[in-house]
Amino acid sequence: MKRNVWRGGALAVLGLLLAGCTGGPHFGDAQGWSSSQKKEFEQILREDRYVSICGGMRATYSQYLRTRDTKLLSKLLVDYTRNLANSCIDLPAFDAAQKARRERKIHTRYKYYLQSASASQTLAALRDGKSIEQILHPYIPPMPQFHRLVRAYHSAAGGPQGHKLRMSIERAKLMKPDPEAWRTYFLVNIPEFKVRFFEDGNLAFVMKTVVGQKSWQTPIFSASMKYVVLNPTWNVPDNIARAEEIPHLLRDRNYLKRKRMVVLRSYDIDSTPVDPRTINWRKYLRPEWKKKELPYKLIQLPAKGNALGRVKFMFPNPYSVYMHDTPMKSLFKRDYRAYSHGCIRLDKPMEMLEYLARRGYLSKDWESVKAELATWKLKTVSLSRPIPVHVGYFTAYPLESGGIGYFPDIYGYDKIMRLKSAE
Repeated sequence: MKRNVWRGGALAVLGLLLAGCTGGPHFGDAQGWSSSQKKEFEQILREDRYVSICGGMRATYSQYLRTRDTKLLSKLLVDYTRNLANSCIDLPAFDAAQKARRERKIHTRYKYYLQSASASQTLAALRDGKSIEQILHPYIPPMPQFHRLVRAYHSAAGGPQGHKLRMSIERAKLMKPDPEAWRTYFLVNIPEFKVRFFEDGNLAFVMKTVVGQKSWQTPIFSASMKYVVLNPTWNVPDNIARAEEIPHLLRDRNYLKRKRMVVLRSYDIDSTPVDPRTINWRKYLRPEWKKKELPYKLIQLPAKGNALGRVKFMFPNPYSVYMHDTPMKSLFKRDYRAYSHGCIRLDKPMEMLEYLARRGYLSKDWESVKAELATWKLKTVSLSRPIPVHVGYFTAYPLESGGIGYFPDIYGYDKIMRLKSAE
């Protein structure tokens, strides 16, 4: 009888141990730490493997090294996970700085993508016996360039280049966290004035860009390219109409004709044109109209001199930003290329269009696309599948040559994005 009781108890213990290997109770210390987890995380902290020690973590880490109190180690794990998931940037302070810029009439938007990394789920994963790498893995930025930035940062000697690397690492953490969005994708790097296209992780091509000027900044965000417009019209936004186009037409009565612009009551190109001579344009430059929607819209028809050139690549977003052709080719000969009102002008848009068509990304083949271009009529061609577009801001970026490129902080984000201060 005693032997059977012992056997039953042993089997019960064995069952619990096996359960611990499959998500059941974890037999660590009072905080849930096993010796292997402690050893693994201590190594990650020594290396700062994912560059996520910031704020009050250094003081906590020093205290842990003195006491080896695993309550402190648990706090370090929670903070490290959050900083990896959502960056070491002081986001409330950054938001306040952005708001102050907008109050100074600077058009600026920065979309960051935060992840849920609660203390309860982090510590539950620890108690479930997951390795620290398993706990951190969902929060490691899927942007492929992240790891090269981290390696470069650990090898850097500080200074301006080290600061650019750190800021670029933190911005990578704020990019869209969906791994599927980082397989085949466009990446626009604003300070570098370039766009890259990657297919299944491999670089397909690199192209020069013109981006938004300092007062009309290209926004930072991610979206999906869904269609292209051939022989586009340019629907002049109200703010640009007030700032530039209306003053031009007041000075030059033939301005609209030379620019092949029409005046409509909406952006519907099929609506009835309005005679611009019947409109009191000066009225709409008065202060009371500054924030009102204009009752008349300026639209530039397809032509060689159209501001959008022959094609625009559309990835619908709240900022009305897209990539497009331009007749101002001379700008691409300059090193500094921040001249647009926020949209992204392309050096070789027709080559990009042909590449997408020949690779099957468009719903029509290249010969059909060329035929529609030749009509000089507005045409829309959908993509066969959406392509993610990431508009980023990296003043340090891993180059194809193997090194790191360092670029001017044209929008000043390296200055106003600051790390969390010690608590």
